[in-house]
Amino acid sequence: MDEMTALREAFGPDPAPPPDTRDRARAALMRRMEDGPAVAAPRKVHKRWPFRVALTAAAAAAAVIGVVAVENFGTVDDSGQGYSTVGLPFPKPASAAEVLTNAAWAATHKPWADPRPDQFMYNEAQELRNDAAFEREHPNDPIRPGSTRVITSQNWKRIDAKVMATNESGKLEVYEQGGAVTWGQLDYNQLKALDTPDKVLAWDKAPKNFGIELDRLLGQYVLPPKVEAAFYGALAKGDGVRLNPDAVNLDGRPAIGLGRVEEGFLAQELLFDPTTYRLIGEREVAIAERHVTDEHGNDDLTRVGDLFRQVIYTKAVIVDKVGDTE
Repeated sequence: MDEMTALREAFGPDPAPPPDTRDRARAALMRRMEDGPAVAAPRKVHKRWPFRVALTAAAAAAAVIGVVAVENFGTVDDSGQGYSTVGLPFPKPASAAEVLTNAAWAATHKPWADPRPDQFMYNEAQELRNDAAFEREHPNDPIRPGSTRVITSQNWKRIDAKVMATNESGKLEVYEQGGAVTWGQLDYNQLKALDTPDKVLAWDKAPKNFGIELDRLLGQYVLPPKVEAAFYGALAKGDGVRLNPDAVNLDGRPAIGLGRVEEGFLAQELLFDPTTYRLIGEREVAIAERHVTDEHGNDDLTRVGDLFRQVIYTKAVIVDKVGDTE
């Protein structure tokens, strides 16, 4: 089975969760954010932290045997430290709001130390793409089974926005602000202040020098725990968030997809690990057929399951300099 056979599943719209379920999920999310992290201070080596850590107790009614099984399973974060996944707020989430509550709770329990202005956010990702020759001729086409490549991208953004670096396919490029060189980077001090969903939503509506989507931002920046949780809370407050419990990630392993439908046919999803509820990627997949004929008479047929974007986040840490990855 090739990688696209695993990725191209068809799925229908989820029923909207009842009001009491949404209210319960939002209330739990707010409680988690107000409680703050309950973990020990982070290690001071490189001032780095793992993607997401410890998920603990809100489901008092869980069966004892189930709790023991989950606790013994555990997992390991990207620093090599183990942690338990016992007692998720919603062990079997049935709605987008409940998934986001789990994700917010997990985010607030990751170790954290505020970075210095001269340190860097390091984000690493893998993207599934069409082969280069086909992509040059058909940049907007869906990904073709059997003719794909995986691109690893590395990005370093200095906290004070004075230096940025990228590395794609082994070519490292370093840029410094000044003269003709400039790029858009959000003010980190402003991001640090977005510690409630309402602040995130107000900030999202405010005018900016460049556009940014709340869900895409989560894979491009390394945010403080309460800020990351607040972003999930803001997404939970929105309408039309769609839950796809049967998504798969780039290598075919299971994931939970969460997102909105654009133009009536294209689902833009964040991907969450179904055990730890850490954010692991994003994708765009067609959930309805679309047939369009352009002004030149050319037909464009999109089929259910066509995949247009698939990205897996492999690392998100603070580092001291360009080239560091941990």
